[in-house]
Amino acid sequence: MKKLILSGLTLFAASTMISQVAMMPVIEHFTQASCGPCASANPVLASTLNTFGTANYVRISHQVSWPGFDPMYNSFPAGPDDRVSYYGITGVPNTSLQGGAPGSSGTVVTAATLANVAAMTTPYQITATQTWNADWSITLDIDVTNTSGASVSDADKIYVAMIENHVTYPSAPGSNGETEFEYVMREMYNASTGAAGASTGAALGAIAAGATESFNFTIAAANVPNYIRDYREISFAVYLQNNSSKAIHQAAKSAAGSTPTDRLAASATASSTAGSGLCDYSFTPGITYTNEDAVTVTEVIVEYDINGGTAVSETFTGSIAAGASQAISFPATTLVPGTSVVNYRVTSANGSTMFQNPGGIEIASETYRRLNSASSATPMTEGMESAPLITGTGYSRDLTTAIFSTTPDDVTESLFSILDGPTYSYGAIGGFAASDRSVRFRFYNLSGSEELDLVFEKLTMPSSGSQLKFSHAYRQYISENDRLQVDVSTDCGATWTNVFDKAGSDLMTLPPATAQYTPSSASDWELNLIDLSAYDGQSDVVIRFRGTSAYGNNLYLDDINVSQATSVIENEVENLEISIMPNPANEYMVANFTVNENVVPFITIVNSLGQQVKNVPVSGTAGMNSVRINTSDFPAGIYFFNVISNNGTATKRFVVE
Repeated sequence: MKKLILSGLTLFAASTMISQVAMMPVIEHFTQASCGPCASANPVLASTLNTFGTANYVRISHQVSWPGFDPMYNSFPAGPDDRVSYYGITGVPNTSLQGGAPGSSGTVVTAATLANVAAMTTPYQITATQTWNADWSITLDIDVTNTSGASVSDADKIYVAMIENHVTYPSAPGSNGETEFEYVMREMYNASTGAAGASTGAALGAIAAGATESFNFTIAAANVPNYIRDYREISFAVYLQNNSSKAIHQAAKSAAGSTPTDRLAASATASSTAGSGLCDYSFTPGITYTNEDAVTVTEVIVEYDINGGTAVSETFTGSIAAGASQAISFPATTLVPGTSVVNYRVTSANGSTMFQNPGGIEIASETYRRLNSASSATPMTEGMESAPLITGTGYSRDLTTAIFSTTPDDVTESLFSILDGPTYSYGAIGGFAASDRSVRFRFYNLSGSEELDLVFEKLTMPSSGSQLKFSHAYRQYISENDRLQVDVSTDCGATWTNVFDKAGSDLMTLPPATAQYTPSSASDWELNLIDLSAYDGQSDVVIRFRGTSAYGNNLYLDDINVSQATSVIENEVENLEISIMPNPANEYMVANFTVNENVVPFITIVNSLGQQVKNVPVSGTAGMNSVRINTSDFPAGIYFFNVISNNGTATKRFVVE
């Protein structure tokens, strides 16, 4: 791809030997706020461009329609849609340099390719100047000059794009965790008429030797897009392109200008206090307002809501000097069980609702998670299949049985949540490939040390034989020690007792792989049994699954069940016969068992302490089944061979000498 781009540009340079002006590189970047790989690739692209020099390139980021939700695309879909079609873009992240064939930004945009474009010359010279008027309209003056001694018509299209240089959200607007976006295209204008929505550009005719063609228009205040995040970040990219070859012949950008002074500049941050622990609902909302304007602010009205409910307003009166900050507290309130998303807003200052951000001042939402006050009865079973998905995604953190919590708190659903396999063409990614969903710990895309918790609501345990079952699938990246722990608390999370702790090779169910892991078959999975008899009969028992990232590969969790363990459970399996030979075993043992119908049983072996020492998924058919197990690495002692199916569990005792 890189060679194609450079050779095309070289040919273009050879055809313009009479050029007098240096070429300005144009980077068209295709990305999306719910694209996981984009979150990793975009900072690398930004770093490359920043090193090249902000004044030395024109960048236009097209926020496209897939793979999930993106409010920037929804604000102006026509522009990205046309450019996607124009270049034949089929996936993101993607990048085109100077109208060349698109490809990976790390390949298409490098120090070398940028320098190659900048070293070329062109007969076209462009100047673009923007002016904010007192009525908040914008006047744009564009001059395109032919600096050569002959008429030039290599470019037949002129494009004018409104760019918001930096778009910042208080919390990630999509599912990939990005909160800051650069050079986002917000609108496109017809250079000849000034009309908006001109995603296909305007015609550019031949320009005589030494002549200048001027394009001047004013965008009325009412027609400045209301979805702009910050007026001060608006600039315009102008570029000339050949509609057939797609080669871009020159570009320029206007400088973001000073806006009229009747809109206040300010910022704010959350400064609330909340009770600690999973069962403390106390909460005092608050924000800190910072006056970034030159005038003193004497009144500020702020508000908050919880989960989009009724807004609560608070008014501060006093004096906030230019550059000063003021904490503003609301009356104390209480959080609710489950997830509470607290949204804050500054609605006015000095009696005005007009801020440099036309949507008002948003403050990063805060998220708090609390357990229900009452215990739920066992047995408890959670298979993840009924959780409602977030609109436009295959993710969910909405369970009646448990809450999701992360440290840091900004780990997004794309990195830790219930994942629906069919939504992303992964197929049946549930436990043992028997269902569509499981919980994904996306360690592959986490930098390391993040703690991802799935905390189950308080339970009243069985009177005897309490047992936790769950299945997991995991493979290492190379040798990273991603970790899964299971902890139990009887004091609502004040203290925890560990009952399961595996990492790295001890946790993996398949050999290591450097490709991002998604389970694809029943054999990917292992079933785990944990003895919780120490908590028999207790109420308010909380079980926590904690995954800790080592920047390795993905972990999947499913089929979580808390119940009373029994040696034999009803109907089909109560007549299941198990024979083990030899017994006592030494190097190996062969277990034979019969089942009454086609099932998918799982075999687990536990020692006399109730610790699981082996899992063996097998495909069972009606009648006699047989499995050979290597016992050479088993310490001498008493073991229990469990055959588990959807119908129940049957157990056979054996000895290893």
